[in-house]
Amino acid sequence: MSICALGYIGIRSGRLDDWSQFATDLLGMQQVDRGGNVRAWRMDDRKQRLIVTDDGEEGLDFMGWEVDTPENLDRIASKLENNGIAVKWHMRAKADERHVTQLLSCYDPDGNYIELFCGPHIASEPFVPGRPITGFRTGTLGMGHVVLHTLTAEKLLWFYRDLLGFAVSDYGMKPYPLYFFHVNNRHHSFAIVGSGRRGLHHFMVELQALDDVGQG
Repeated sequence: MSICALGYIGIRSGRLDDWSQFATDLLGMQQVDRGGNVRAWRMDDRKQRLIVTDDGEEGLDFMGWEVDTPENLDRIASKLENNGIAVKWHMRAKADERHVTQLLSCYDPDGNYIELFCGPHIASEPFVPGRPITGFRTGTLGMGHVVLHTLTAEKLLWFYRDLLGFAVSDYGMKPYPLYFFHVNNRHHSFAIVGSGRRGLHHFMVELQALDDVGQG
């Protein structure tokens, strides 16, 4: 499976101070950027995992999916283009902004902005949590998971399963379509809820210890 993890997510919100308190003081992430209208946080040895920008309508901005090799990134790009999905390869400056080596982007059938990358940058300094926690469960499992509302579950099923290669972990059809997908050993890194609308349902990050959750 060439897509191996959820690498990072971006959120649009005008409540940057609230996000700083939530991500740092409650979740325990390490804030690494307070420049202009952007806030970013670490969870582990990666340079960033969560990015919040005061730019546009509130909601999900992007999802960054990690691909294991440059060759597989090329292969995915070709498969998307051959199926009518417009793909954009980004220059070095945009890749540096995401702290990755190679970066491309596209839109899924619901208009969600997707980034695919390889070569994540590793921080030289150790992770310092925003509150006393044992850390986050990431590594080969990635950042966590993202769940989206969808207008038409069948279209997103085609895109994520058939084009991107996500594997279905579980599903249900009543009272609405619900699909869970895995790209590694985490039960699901992605899920869709056929609620008839679009946008972010929730994202999940996993702490290492139950005490870390309870103290939060």
